[in-house]
Amino acid sequence: MMLKKSQFFLKSLLLLSSVVTTNVNATELESMIPITLTGTLNYATLNYWLEMPDGQSYELRINDTNEPFIMDKVGEKITLNGAILTYSDKSQYFQPKFEEGPQVKPLKFTKSTDDGNASLYLDSNEIYSSDEYGNLGIEKEFPIDNGKVSLVWLSTGGTACPAMFMYVVARQNSLPLITSEFGNCSDIPTITNDNKTITVALPGNPAQTWLFDLNNFRLYEK
Repeated sequence: MMLKKSQFFLKSLLLLSSVVTTNVNATELESMIPITLTGTLNYATLNYWLEMPDGQSYELRINDTNEPFIMDKVGEKITLNGAILTYSDKSQYFQPKFEEGPQVKPLKFTKSTDDGNASLYLDSNEIYSSDEYGNLGIEKEFPIDNGKVSLVWLSTGGTACPAMFMYVVARQNSLPLITSEFGNCSDIPTITNDNKTITVALPGNPAQTWLFDLNNFRLYEK
């Protein structure tokens, strides 16, 4: 019995010692100094850090909320406002502060094919409907300033004319622009984009090539 009590007492001392050690070694925030830093943003092993021109680096305190502000700027020289956090173990981190921009519309397309009609919605608002086509979908999308250009396919559901096409230009704070339908019924387009013009080449007899000017959003056949 005495042996068991001694073992229990020893285990209690070890546990108490572990708790005390953990509290003594715990790091605490000692200072938070507001500052603006300019450096090159780097990323590796799930960490972001800012490398300064003098060679000094600061690991960034980033979470799911503020990561979208910088995730596409890795490798770039950027300027961040925030504060340097210094802890009792002398470790330092930089906590950036981001100004939230205005809320923007998601510009999300959905479709409906109820009752044999094909309808296209942008952010829950119907922007196109046809009883000539029974189905439609997004063939390809291209980002533009403040929005996107979407190439939409239209189908009657039969084999006589598998697909026709049209463009939808969706931009923030602007009504969508929808072109006229085009194509030769081919559903195997070859699509290229040189950032000035989108080209859709359609095989067939006769074959067709359609160009869409991204500067003035004009559709024309070559």
